[in-house]
Amino acid sequence: MNRIAAVVTTFNRLPLLKENIESLLSQSFSKLDIIIVNNNSTDGTEEYVLSLNNDKIKYYNTGANLGGAGGFAFGVKKALQLGYDYAWLMDDDTIPDNTALEFLIKSAQHLNNKFSFLASTVYWTDGTLFPMNTPTPANDFKMDIENTRDYGLVKIVTCSFVGCFVNLDYAEQVGLPYAEYFIYGDDVEYTTRLSEKESAYWVLKSTLIHKAPSKAGSNVVNASADRIDRFYNQARNRIHLHRMHGGMLHYLIDSVLRRIKNIIMKSPDHKFKRIKMVLLGTVSGLFFNPKTIYIKKNEEDCNEKNLVEEEKANV
Repeated sequence: MNRIAAVVTTFNRLPLLKENIESLLSQSFSKLDIIIVNNNSTDGTEEYVLSLNNDKIKYYNTGANLGGAGGFAFGVKKALQLGYDYAWLMDDDTIPDNTALEFLIKSAQHLNNKFSFLASTVYWTDGTLFPMNTPTPANDFKMDIENTRDYGLVKIVTCSFVGCFVNLDYAEQVGLPYAEYFIYGDDVEYTTRLSEKESAYWVLKSTLIHKAPSKAGSNVVNASADRIDRFYNQARNRIHLHRMHGGMLHYLIDSVLRRIKNIIMKSPDHKFKRIKMVLLGTVSGLFFNPKTIYIKKNEEDCNEKNLVEEEKANV
C-alpha cells in the first residue's frame, strides 16, 4: 500500500487544528500519517501536538511565520524526504468528512495512479459550496464523460490547497510550491504546474468543510485596513503565474484595470493605498522569479535547523 501523509499548515488557530487532527485520525481509510507544519504559533499549538504522543503525527515548527505558501513548501518537502507517495494538503481550518480520504484512494486506484493531483468537494459551514475552493474544470472536461458519469470524476486544471491530494511522483518532477509567494495564489500556480504534467481530477464524493470566517474570499476592494498590505503579494503572484503559464497580457488589461476601477468606485476607504498595493505588486510581478526547488523521495535529510533557515531565506 502506498504511503499517505496529510500535510497541515497551521498558525495560531489551535481550536481549529484540534478539530482538524481529530477528523484526520477518524478517517475510514486509516492508513494515514499527519505532518503538522507549525508556522511558529504562540497559542500552545506545539505543547498540544506533542502531548498527543501519537506515532502517526510528525511535527515540525518552522521557527517563523513562512505564510501558507512557505508552510506548504516545507510540508511537501518533508513528505518527499520521508518517502511518502501522496501528500494531502490542507490548512488547519479544513475538516474532512470521515470518508473523504477513502473516496480519494478509490479514485487513485481507478486511475491506476495516472494523475497529478485530486481535489475534494469543499463546503462552507452553512452546507453550501465554497466558491474560492471550487476546482477549475479543464477545457476538455466534457470529453471525459465516462469518468464523470460512472466514477464522479471531473477533469480539472487547478484547485486550492484545501484538500489537494498530490501524487508525489509528479511533485518530484515539477518541484515544490513557491515559498516566496508567502500568501495568495501558491495553490493555483502549483496545481497548474502539476496538471501541465499529467491530468488532474475533482473527486465529487470526497467532501470536507472549510471553516473559514467567510466564504466571500479575499478582495482588495473591501478588505479591512489592516489587511490591505497583503494584496501586494496577491498582485505580484498573479502576474508571475500568468507570466509562467500564459495569458499575461489579457490579465493585465482585464483584471488589473478592473480591480483599480472597482477600488475607485466601491472601496469604502484607503483607496490610494489599495491602488498602490495593486500597482506595486503588478510591477514587482514582472521581475519576480522564485527558484524552483526539486526534491526526490527519500532524499537524504538535512537537520531541521538547516531546513528552517532555507525556508526563511526563500521568503
